[in-house]
Amino acid sequence: MLSVAVAPSVAERLNAASATRRWFPFDDDVIDWSVPLTDEWAYMPAGTSIFHDSAVWERLDRSGRAFVERWEMTQMMRNIAHGEHLLNQGILAMLWAIDPYDPSYRYLLHEVAEECQHMAMFNAWVRLNDDIVAPGVGEEAWGKGVADFTQELAARLPCAFWMNVLLFEFVGDDFNLAMRVDDGPPLHPILTRMGTAHVAEEARHIAYARHWLRDGMPSCTDEEVAEIQGLTHLGAKAIIDRGSLLPIRWGEQLAPHMTHDEFREVRTASLAGRRTLHQLKELLDEFEELRIVNPEHMRRWEARGAFD
Repeated sequence: MLSVAVAPSVAERLNAASATRRWFPFDDDVIDWSVPLTDEWAYMPAGTSIFHDSAVWERLDRSGRAFVERWEMTQMMRNIAHGEHLLNQGILAMLWAIDPYDPSYRYLLHEVAEECQHMAMFNAWVRLNDDIVAPGVGEEAWGKGVADFTQELAARLPCAFWMNVLLFEFVGDDFNLAMRVDDGPPLHPILTRMGTAHVAEEARHIAYARHWLRDGMPSCTDEEVAEIQGLTHLGAKAIIDRGSLLPIRWGEQLAPHMTHDEFREVRTASLAGRRTLHQLKELLDEFEELRIVNPEHMRRWEARGAFD
């Protein structure tokens, strides 16, 4: 039987919240999916696109900006859905070994249900933008291996799994929060409502992961801590190296708007990437207090200005 680190009172509180406020994305009062995708709207929150504040962005006309933002948002929605899929596989693997009378068992079922709703919501956006080429970028080549690893890790070393959950959900939460506000050209109404629904439920998921790590890390052996720190290093390094939470790859549909070289240059110098790295630093500071990240790795990243 897997030992649950989250206090029953915490799981019960989160259970109540999940049961009483459910953001089903296909209810009319949650998201109106009928709003047309026209050039009058922004499709990325202000300052969050890799193209914002670039020479490429400055030369695009209104129609070009709308298309490029829609392309980027659709690629992100596809990738985020893959991440939610992996998260669910880890949780479902844990449920084989958790006492079904523990309040966490029920909460984790709520979390899986909510993540399934998020996956359906993101997929609805991808399908709505059927002029954007989303499939065929290679996820299927690595996804099964990562899924198998995630399931094994979640059942064997839960703190390592919840560390990965926070890397994915906390670092991405800054973007989710930005989707709820009009701080620039008006964001498409479907996206603002998606942001509201996503943030409300992700807040519970982030809280649960934090509680598990704060209560669970003290009981980890030195060998387990070393493994967790090694996995944290791999995950954080991947975000630092690419300057974003998830990969956004070049697509031929961008060719009318920019060259491949321009895309790579914008990708490297993106101010949106700096925002992501600042949020990563906030999480890693919290991780350092819990021995989730190796202090030596932190000092090396800080010395070379990885988060500046």
